[in-house]
Amino acid sequence: MTVYGKRLSAWAAGIITTAVLVAPGYAQDKKVRFILDWAFQGQQAPFTVPADDGTFKKYKLDVTVDRGFGSGDTVAKVASGAYDIGLADLYSVVRFNGANPDHQLLAVMMVNDKSALAVETKAAGPIKTPQDLNGRSIAAPVGDASRQLFPLFADINKIDQNSIKWINVSPELRETMLLRGEADAITGHLTTVMMNMRAINIPESDILPMPYANYGVELYGHVLLVKPDYAEKNPEVIQNFIRGVMHGMKVMMNDPDTAIGSLKKRDPLINGEVEKARIKMSLDYMFITPNVLQNGMSNVDMARLGRTLQAVTKPFELKATPIAAQIYTDKYLPPRVELKLN
Repeated sequence: MTVYGKRLSAWAAGIITTAVLVAPGYAQDKKVRFILDWAFQGQQAPFTVPADDGTFKKYKLDVTVDRGFGSGDTVAKVASGAYDIGLADLYSVVRFNGANPDHQLLAVMMVNDKSALAVETKAAGPIKTPQDLNGRSIAAPVGDASRQLFPLFADINKIDQNSIKWINVSPELRETMLLRGEADAITGHLTTVMMNMRAINIPESDILPMPYANYGVELYGHVLLVKPDYAEKNPEVIQNFIRGVMHGMKVMMNDPDTAIGSLKKRDPLINGEVEKARIKMSLDYMFITPNVLQNGMSNVDMARLGRTLQAVTKPFELKATPIAAQIYTDKYLPPRVELKLN
């Protein structure tokens, strides 16, 4: 073969190789870095199941699911670009946006229609009402969403925030500090704290929870959050990610054994029975509300959202009340029929 012929063959081979690489059937799945708000627990199954059973892959997504260390930490990591999508308390996003006007974040799905943020204390102790927290010590991780939202709970319930002694603690030591009397109270997601207590054989009757939602705080719960420019560049990625989450939700509801199996792949030490109980509490308390039953997930009442944003403006020391449409958008949701749970 002549030199020219060899060059022609190489050129043709290059064309064929390029054609194969760009052919639709050979398109690479889109990598998505996703971070949870907390450890791998029962209520996180909607995100791990589709990563395990091929649902994300069906939607051309290559998703990594990492545990979180509190909503505040998750928000910061998404804002930094370390992760593409995160799960965090909505109002941790609001607070971050208020403090970082040049690094705004956007909620694209309301995962929890009702907040499960709370203060917990010993039922036999002296604290019976929110006002009894005045002058007390409270232990919590710095990034914990319940701690981040405590100013709103305090403002509505006439608690002097300056009188509170906060004890910074790692997540695994929080409940222990309360039980040992090293803190008068703790803050934490209701489903996390109550189930962690169950895991160490502490009866639920021994713990007095004060869910913020039961004490005048009309809060939404956790959301999927992204950077706005990521959303604009990847609308189909977000929509398909949500489709995967909806699949995971239905598996968690209807097949808790499979849900727990998915979580155990990431943390073999979790207690399956405790996590099943956590799933039930999560579904009953924050996932399944009358609104969700009737309209499907992420059916956000923008007027309600606006009221909550007005409520957090003062305790969060925001310069202005955020506009609801700048915090949450339904633009990237799949059609509403796909957001139904039945």
